[in-house]
Amino acid sequence: MCQTTIEKEYQVIATLQRDLNLSIAFLLLSGQITIRGIIVTPGGFTITLSGPIIGGSRTESRNGNIATNTIIDLIDVIISILLIIDEIRLIGVLVGPGRLSLTVSGPIFGEPLNEPSLPIARENYQFFRKMVSEHFDIDPKFFRNLKGTDQYDFK
Repeated sequence: MCQTTIEKEYQVIATLQRDLNLSIAFLLLSGQITIRGIIVTPGGFTITLSGPIIGGSRTESRNGNIATNTIIDLIDVIISILLIIDEIRLIGVLVGPGRLSLTVSGPIFGEPLNEPSLPIARENYQFFRKMVSEHFDIDPKFFRNLKGTDQYDFK
């Protein structure tokens, strides 16, 4: 795996993460999911989202109070806007009995913004490159001919 391949994979992960955030925003705006709870952590908090589409229930007032339901909808809209402008991101999925909860957070809630990364892939590439270079006498042309590209550069 060469550096350009790693960067391409990084872009795939970043695009997937962005698409997930936009999908969550759409589900919030369409009423399919809603705020379900808040998880307080040292220095910040995380918001959990759930709804009928992922096996949970929609958060509503106990007695059907219109003002309370409007406040819940406003909170959902604010969370959607924060997802769309990339101030918060999906950070995980909580699996419960028969349902899922999506967790979102970011710097605005005191948590660091999750960035896609490939540290293990980079470490493995560097390790593999070092081992092959030090312990095997392989002509780099072999790998270029094998794949038809010069993405494997073992100098």
